[in-house]
Amino acid sequence: MECPFCGKIDNGVIDSRPTKEGTAIRRRRKCLDCAGRFTTYESTPEQLLLLLMRRHAGRGATAKNSEAVLSFMSNALKGLSEEIEKLVGEVGKPEPPKKAKKPKRRAAPKPKPKPKRKKRAPVRKIVARKPKKVPAKAKKAKKLTATDEVLKVIKGDKKGVDVAKLKKKTGFADTKIRAIIFKASKEGKIKRVGRGVYVSA
Repeated sequence: MECPFCGKIDNGVIDSRPTKEGTAIRRRRKCLDCAGRFTTYESTPEQLLLLLMRRHAGRGATAKNSEAVLSFMSNALKGLSEEIEKLVGEVGKPEPPKKAKKPKRRAAPKPKPKPKRKKRAPVRKIVARKPKKVPAKAKKAKKLTATDEVLKVIKGDKKGVDVAKLKKKTGFADTKIRAIIFKASKEGKIKRVGRGVYVSA
């Protein structure tokens, strides 16, 4: 007998006594490995037959009572034969053909409503206005460059202008004035009439 706790076979019987009905022997066992205790019920075929007889023929039936045994056996055989006949009858009958279930037709999906188009606001045509013609006099005068200012001073004086006078009127440095004079004289815009004196060409 295996121990239900550890699965070992080695165990000993602590207590042994018959059940109240007398159909089995109750044994209290102890495992020699894990010391676990468990109960077993042992019965013989004769004891099982006696239990069945008492259920069908009454409490007074015993194994020695032949009439009780015969009545029990006949009742058991009748019940068994009836069950066998029912099974044979059910096997012999052809099963009615099952009606094939018609597949359910799915309803066609409803068409989705088309979204309403929003009315566009009327587009106003914007006419670009032509800019008014500005007279030539109203146009802003261009800023004069350093060369233009120096040449303007030289043109304004017919007798000639030297570097000191140009520096006084324009406010430019000597080196800047001399560079402008050198470039203008090469281009033929001015000419020298004396030592350090220049007039317009």
